[in-house]
Amino acid sequence: MTAPDIPRPTYAVRTLGDEDWADFLETDSHAFGATVPVEAAEFERGMMEPGRSIGAFDGDAMGGIAAAYSFELSVPGGVVPAAGVTWVGVLPTHRRRGVLRSLMTHQLHEIHERGREPLAVLWASEPQIYGRFGYGLASRAFSLTVPRSAQALRSDTPVDPSVRLRLVPADDWRITAAVYDVARSRPGMLLRDDRWWRRAVIDLPATRDGRTALRCVVAEDENGVRGYARYATKPDWSPGHPTGTVYVREVVASDPAAKAMLYRYLFDLDLMGSTELWNVPVDDPLLYWLENLRTASPRWMDALYVRLVDVAGALRARRYTAPVEVVLEISDQLLPWNNGRWQLIADADGARCEHSELKADLAMSVTELGAAYLGGTPLTDLAMAGRVEERTEGSLRATSAAFMSSPAPWVPVVF
Repeated sequence: MTAPDIPRPTYAVRTLGDEDWADFLETDSHAFGATVPVEAAEFERGMMEPGRSIGAFDGDAMGGIAAAYSFELSVPGGVVPAAGVTWVGVLPTHRRRGVLRSLMTHQLHEIHERGREPLAVLWASEPQIYGRFGYGLASRAFSLTVPRSAQALRSDTPVDPSVRLRLVPADDWRITAAVYDVARSRPGMLLRDDRWWRRAVIDLPATRDGRTALRCVVAEDENGVRGYARYATKPDWSPGHPTGTVYVREVVASDPAAKAMLYRYLFDLDLMGSTELWNVPVDDPLLYWLENLRTASPRWMDALYVRLVDVAGALRARRYTAPVEVVLEISDQLLPWNNGRWQLIADADGARCEHSELKADLAMSVTELGAAYLGGTPLTDLAMAGRVEERTEGSLRATSAAFMSSPAPWVPVVF
């Protein structure tokens, strides 16, 4: 027997207001299979921006939701306004009926009409969902579980005798803001204003899951703070010896010696058995400092997905590691203004990008361009996967090299 052909209704998508908050939370609860604790829901409500939450309706019934934050995102050589897509969910009764496509299409068109943000970014609950809407995987990270040891790091790991450690209030983000700002030149990092710093240090008892209150340790010298780590611990008094766990929220430092000192501290706390680092940059020196990387069981994970809303605007906004002159043929199923050939002439000082009638050197969809945008996904790798077509010999390698970034992109927080 074949499955019945279920008719797909037309969903009206509209902007949500305060009066829709209860239905918004209920839809999210069904979509993600979890209920947001009351105090967490109230905090997140305060993070929402007027006019940036939408719902898809079948008559009067809400079938799906989506929202966006207004970000300033670091990209190679600069900072670009970006829409941080979040709270995307569809009721289980409305799956595979066009709700998500209605939401994504409406949201992307709305971002374009605002005229401020040439790209949208998101973390994917499931990676197979968003490629069909033009989002490409632009950054990755590792998670690590480091067994407790005073000798976890190699003996030649940097040491600076002038650096000392100090415990500070975890919620006093002003102590650590300057270090974050120094590190924020790495592509993928977000500008943190007061609102986003409050979110970075939030510590609600309802979400601790048996862990302690959030802690913060800083590495500093006579000139000030050079690095910090925010973490919590969860005790485990196993028979024979304690095997608690250190859960690291964020480690940021302005120099290798300060970062190494923070790692040594986190890997050798009394009564702990291991340290969990959920989000380590793919080029973090820790991967070279660990005496035995294998015991840390590094696990690769996908992180930020990028969607170009305005191809020309986005390509002009970043800088390039080498001079490049190339014509890109871009296909975009959702945003027709991105379709066509675009001539990019760029280097480390600036970029021009305009529609062109010249023969295309490379062809790809907007998804692949989004994947390469932050400089963490080589176009050459995408070509080997059959996702980028080289039409002019030599153009692929040159363009891929120009797009790459060092340091690699990294996003320290899920939004």
